[in-house]
Amino acid sequence: MSHLVLGKVLDRLSHVKKDGAAYLLGEELEAVLYVGIGQEVLQIPKLARIEIGTECIEITNHKQERFFFTPEQVIGFRIGGETNKLRGSAGFR
Repeated sequence: MSHLVLGKVLDRLSHVKKDGAAYLLGEELEAVLYVGIGQEVLQIPKLARIEIGTECIEITNHKQERFFFTPEQVIGFRIGGETNKLRGSAGFR
């Protein structure tokens, strides 16, 4: 996935804030990045920050783990809905 395509996708999302070349994603947003490494696909869940450069993409998750990939290695991006903090309840409110 080109760095320009990834930037366009992130620009369209309402819960993503742009900070310079970086995009900040809140904890309530379920975001997963898919990265191709040879024959395998690595999933990076719970994204907090994506910084896009022409030669390198820096990914930070909510555990403060940092990952660095080339734009060509990024093969997909999934955005789910907002997570509901009361999801574990029995339905009584």
